[in-house]
Amino acid sequence: MPRGPAGRLLTVPGVRRSVVLCAVAGVLTWALLVVQWALVAAFVAAVVDGARPAALAGSLGGVAAAWLARAGVLAVRDRAVARTSARVRRRLRGALLRKLVALGPAHAGAQQDGELVTTVTEGVGRLDGVVGRLLPGATAAAVVPPLVAATVLVLDPASALILLLTGPLVLLFLWLTGTLAARAARAQWETLARLGASLADTLRVLPTLVAYGRARSSARWLTDVSEAHRVSTMRVLRTAFLSGFVLEFGAVLCTALVAVTVGVRLFEGQLTLQRALLVLLLTPEFFAPLRALGADRHAGLEGEPAAERVFALLDAPEPASGSRPVPAGVPAVTLRGVTLRHGGRAALDGVDLDLPPLSRTALVGPSGAGKTSLVRLLLGFAVPDEGAVLVDGVPLTELDPAAWRARVAHVPERPFLLPGSVADNVRLGRPDATAAEVERALARAGLLEVVRRLPQGTDTPLGEDAARLSGGERVRLALARALVKDAGLLVLDEPTGQLDEATEQAVLAALEEAAAGRTVVTVTHRTAPLALHDRVVALADGALALPAVPR
Repeated sequence: MPRGPAGRLLTVPGVRRSVVLCAVAGVLTWALLVVQWALVAAFVAAVVDGARPAALAGSLGGVAAAWLARAGVLAVRDRAVARTSARVRRRLRGALLRKLVALGPAHAGAQQDGELVTTVTEGVGRLDGVVGRLLPGATAAAVVPPLVAATVLVLDPASALILLLTGPLVLLFLWLTGTLAARAARAQWETLARLGASLADTLRVLPTLVAYGRARSSARWLTDVSEAHRVSTMRVLRTAFLSGFVLEFGAVLCTALVAVTVGVRLFEGQLTLQRALLVLLLTPEFFAPLRALGADRHAGLEGEPAAERVFALLDAPEPASGSRPVPAGVPAVTLRGVTLRHGGRAALDGVDLDLPPLSRTALVGPSGAGKTSLVRLLLGFAVPDEGAVLVDGVPLTELDPAAWRARVAHVPERPFLLPGSVADNVRLGRPDATAAEVERALARAGLLEVVRRLPQGTDTPLGEDAARLSGGERVRLALARALVKDAGLLVLDEPTGQLDEATEQAVLAALEEAAAGRTVVTVTHRTAPLALHDRVVALADGALALPAVPR
């Protein structure tokens, strides 16, 4: 298998076919170049020999036809390459999103959000420099110059020898300048990823920074990161200009060397004018793909660090998952000797807990006691290092994860809401839910009357971050999303943690309705939700602090 980012991209469907097309286009380009410049040389030689203009019209027409045909071949090649590049980027972006979903929140939580976003957006976009420019340019440089050199070898072996000696020198210059450019491009990508991560983190905690008067210092920090990115970008541009100058200078010197030797032998009568002209006209075409490869190489260097990050994410091992079907009905969930470690620390340590069908269990304890880790285990987002989570006696790791999550509904402390309509957010729980089922879920969550007062009812767009809704309404909308799913296990994470007392009572009334007919597990720091549960389980330092207390 080919090595490196460019080699990995060759394994993406469609890229190899694009490279073959570029090779065929290179052969056609060489043939048309020979025809075009041969006709030009013949035309000039005929003019020097005193041929009549009427006799030269055919040569001029042939030159125009060859030029137009070459332009058409290059246009077809560029269009096909652009379409391939777009398909590859779309395919890789989709594969990245599916991979992140498969890796789950545990993997994403260990990464910087801004860096992941930069990789999926800007990083994948930069792959166009590799697929759309570097690979076609490298193919043209591998096909056209050798064919041109072979043509010159037939016409004038001495000039061909010069080309064969100087061509590798140009490639050596390209490699040397490319090494410098690769370092600069990698540094630029690292600063861009750091800038994206810093900006995302700052925006997420901006209210806190403003409240504590730290916004200005954070702005200065972002300015420093932005300045580092600007400096690295200018270093990339400076290296690119240096690379272009070196390649152009080397190509001009080599062309001048061929021109001098051809001119001397022309005056000595060793070459005819037509042959000498054809050699001189073909010599720049030998170096043209190599000079273009310098610019293409620079574009590809910008994409290579991004490609490495993209393929590193795609190669990340996915959590082990089973394929057994999930039993129907309300499940009985049991934790037996469960230990879960994070960074060498035990988030859960030997936990034994039974969650019988239709039970209502409240998990309490200080922050860091392991409540969120236990929720992650129940949702299948984490796998215990020791012990097992059993569903109706079957280890959760042996069940189909998608089927299990279809039987679980989760209401997080800060529900994520789409910028779409109310109905769109409810249908996140079940995409095929009808309008009547959406309204029924909203009614059970105690939100239907509020939604009906909105301008367009359930079709009202909520806007970014659901700005139309209050905190309690957001929680009840997330609860309606869980209800429309009709899951057997309902997991609530601090459902009233951000609410005032009056709003909390309204949400608790909706929770009482939602809890009917299903197993409920609630993480809470507040005392009011405890009245809805039949037992309370206290956690401390990752272990059960005391036996479950019936209520």
